[in-house]
Amino acid sequence: MKLSESLGEVLRIWRVAPPRDPNFRAAVWQRIEAVRRETSWSGFVRTRAAALTAATIMVVALSGWTGHAVARSHVRADRDRLAATYIAGLDVRVQAGLKGSDR
Repeated sequence: MKLSESLGEVLRIWRVAPPRDPNFRAAVWQRIEAVRRETSWSGFVRTRAAALTAATIMVVALSGWTGHAVARSHVRADRDRLAATYIAGLDVRVQAGLKGSDR
């Protein structure tokens, strides 16, 4: 190429001749299938299995801890109510007050 040639002349005669690849189409379809597998739900889960497992374990542990705390709160409230009812049944003054209010 001479420096005096114009760009248009160079582009006009320029030709690209890539080598033929008989596996080109198969390779393209393999790449498309790989992307499709990664973007599907099962592909998403497969590629992020460790993170999803850790998140699931954390959610289950947090739910268990919260459920345990709520259950303990209910047990305390029930125990206090039962203790108050039991003591009221044993206390003669409370029983006399209850009988007097029935009149």
